[in-house]
Amino acid sequence: MLKLGIIGYPLEHSLSPVMHSAALQYLNVSGSYRGIETEEKELERVFKQLKDSGFKGFNVTIPHKVTIIPLLDELSETAKLAGAVNTVVFRSDGKSAGENTDVMGFWEAIPKDAREDIPKQTVSLLGTGGSARAIGVALLKNNTKTIKIFGRSKEKLSAFLDFMESRRQLTGSKTKIEGGLISGLDLTNTFMLVNSTPLGMYPSIDASPVTKEELKKMMPNGIVYDIIYNPPQTLLLLQARSVGLKTINGTEMLIRQGAQSLSIWLEQNVAPVGVMRLAVNHSLEEAKASKNL
Repeated sequence: MLKLGIIGYPLEHSLSPVMHSAALQYLNVSGSYRGIETEEKELERVFKQLKDSGFKGFNVTIPHKVTIIPLLDELSETAKLAGAVNTVVFRSDGKSAGENTDVMGFWEAIPKDAREDIPKQTVSLLGTGGSARAIGVALLKNNTKTIKIFGRSKEKLSAFLDFMESRRQLTGSKTKIEGGLISGLDLTNTFMLVNSTPLGMYPSIDASPVTKEELKKMMPNGIVYDIIYNPPQTLLLLQARSVGLKTINGTEMLIRQGAQSLSIWLEQNVAPVGVMRLAVNHSLEEAKASKNL
């Protein structure tokens, strides 16, 4: 039986088990996918336990996307570039390999017309964690004109800017990179704002990393992309829509990165994207209905 899962802490927001369980059932694959809450101090122990108990692989989410790397034998080129891992596979030769499917998942969730505009535009990125690394690499690889990065900590922001500069050189990108603290956020001339922080994620749904007044400074045809998918309409996205901005939530990114992860574990490109999307949307609708009762 195929054994899969996701590690992170907390995991109460995660719909990966719902999505992957539906995919395995549709494909008639005998297997399971479960959430394994793992605090930072437990990471190495849980990693060894999963390997020893016959897991084929697992997904990695907050806060382990970077700290998992020293435990792995190999990294894909994308994972090396991103400096973060969201997918681990235990190979038949006994080695563990890390991949980053967030890079592709993030980019493909953006509508095609907006993707075509981004090389001429400024994108503001909130956050400096593992997801921000994947997003930053995706923006560099696709020749974004300017990336403005905003963080809450001077030290983490400085380290992330160094990371982005090194990746800019590796990719040969001509992207201009700027940085600042969220406390001094200025979204003037921003075409797309991306939130990679957990602010607004269930259960803290009353939080937003920016104010409505700050959003008003964005370009009138601007897009706010919140990679949170639970809830599907965060306070940030509601604020953005109220001032006339387009919005993207994290649902499609979740589905697309998950489909690529599943294809890696099954060693063939058979992930049923439509089934996975239906399972996620159904679960979100059920959750919304239960909260309204």
